[in-house]
Amino acid sequence: MVHLRRLLAALAAAIFVLVPLSASAVSTADPLRAGASAADEGYIYWGFYTWDTKASTWSFSPVGANDPKQLPEDGDVYGFRWAVVLKEPRLPRADGDFDTICEGKQVDNGEKQLAFVLDYGADYDAEEGETPPEPRGVCAVVSDKFTVQQALQTVAPVRTDKSGLICAIDSYPSRGCGGVAPKGTEENPADTAVELALPADESQQPETTTTTNPDDAEPETTGTADDDTADSSSGTLTLTVALIVVVALVVGGLVLRQRRR
Repeated sequence: MVHLRRLLAALAAAIFVLVPLSASAVSTADPLRAGASAADEGYIYWGFYTWDTKASTWSFSPVGANDPKQLPEDGDVYGFRWAVVLKEPRLPRADGDFDTICEGKQVDNGEKQLAFVLDYGADYDAEEGETPPEPRGVCAVVSDKFTVQQALQTVAPVRTDKSGLICAIDSYPSRGCGGVAPKGTEENPADTAVELALPADESQQPETTTTTNPDDAEPETTGTADDDTADSSSGTLTLTVALIVVVALVVGGLVLRQRRR
């Protein structure tokens, strides 16, 4: 019985240790969450910002772009900025001028207008082999039940990983999902204001592959999961389950042997 008790204790310890490890493999897919425990490192990601019309300033959004509990309102302006962030958030480099971005747009009952400032970052924010597109402003007219991300997906292709983290907008960057900045990355020079390409310039409009689900009128995501992140999380979870099952089978066999005696 002593050996049985020791094995049961070992099983409990294995579950206690392995389950948190598998969970962390999923949660750390978001560089913002991971950054909270590693302030000395820099990160590369799409930052999500809200425009304060009264103060004429950008502020980092405290909620995710796809949060159904925080639906945007008609006339809101949102910014997305790709950047290397070491300390303070890197704000979009153009103002959120709703009237200019959504000029000429009209809405029907049950719809809302949202303006977006899409800033793909400066050359010093680009990863190797990438060239950032020119920043642009775009207006989305969508159902009043849409989240920010759902509205964005109607005017620009969006790629996400399985955790929902936005990896690319307008296919930028072309691969990966940001993450930890290379060691030795230095603070970038101060940003300078940029001029947005606006919807009136048809040549700036990208072809979007977003489709609409006729059942609930909500857009399906056009993103694909980041393979490296998905493989890592899946592998860790599989290993955890396998180890727990093996230990459980061993303990079960010993229990049956004790009963037969």
